[in-house]
Amino acid sequence: MDDESFRLILRFFNLSWRGYRKVRKGVKKRIARHTQEYGCRKISDYLLLLQENPEIADKARKLLTVPISRFFRDERLWEVISASVIPRLVQEIELSGRRPVRVWSAGCSCGEEAFSLKILWDQIGKRFLKVPPIEIWATDTNPEVLEKARAGIYPQSSLRNLSSYTLQDYFIPVSNGFSIREGFKGEIHWIQHDFISESPPCMNFDIIFLRNNLLTYYEPPTKIRAFVQILTALGTGRFLIIGNNEEIHTEGLPLKRCSEYRCIFEKCLAPLSRRDRGGSQTPNGGSRVARDVASPRDEFN
Repeated sequence: MDDESFRLILRFFNLSWRGYRKVRKGVKKRIARHTQEYGCRKISDYLLLLQENPEIADKARKLLTVPISRFFRDERLWEVISASVIPRLVQEIELSGRRPVRVWSAGCSCGEEAFSLKILWDQIGKRFLKVPPIEIWATDTNPEVLEKARAGIYPQSSLRNLSSYTLQDYFIPVSNGFSIREGFKGEIHWIQHDFISESPPCMNFDIIFLRNNLLTYYEPPTKIRAFVQILTALGTGRFLIIGNNEEIHTEGLPLKRCSEYRCIFEKCLAPLSRRDRGGSQTPNGGSRVARDVASPRDEFN
């Protein structure tokens, strides 16, 4: 499949050409096989097929998904969550008396991110702090990956960042990898949900993980609309976490970057000025948010 044909398919789904730079070759092969499966010799025939057949379009969209994840991906991020974000949340929630802590893993894929947080929460509770209960909403558009998440069985490659102690405490060996222990699978709501077209599954989240999906793979108009809606579900003073290779232009948004790590943002009462947020103005002095609320970093493109 040539680049122009792939661009047209991405445009059909409001997806970004730039965001697929590192994974383009493999995704193009999957889509090319899909076109052949339905005997589409021309890209125009394939696009017409997608337009007229929602089920086939849904399959194509799944083929365009890039579910790359593992437990505790980006170890530095999890260190900061452990040392700074969780202790602060625990203190503030204890003072307010509101329980439990609410977390949204948006675009959760097979659940590694959601289970990583649950493991970390449990470890902190055992070793350092008395932590409040936690409820995690883990959402994805793909029912197949959600079934895998519910099963909680993972290959060795997904567990390479885990210590032998963590592996022993939270997993049991099975024939095809390692399974999360049954007693540890609760308090996670696995929900089929599309953050592009649907309202958030809950409100007043304490943490929203929005890593390596919306901000990387979608075109600006779609990205802006969905991002603003997602942000309404985050409580004031609470935390948004994005991918290590992603960026948010915070002009006009009630967000400030946390000093401990560039991927963590705190929601404020009102949009911050340039001085308050420590960022830079766009060249013309105006707000960039109307054009592109977020994008992958240059080195990712």
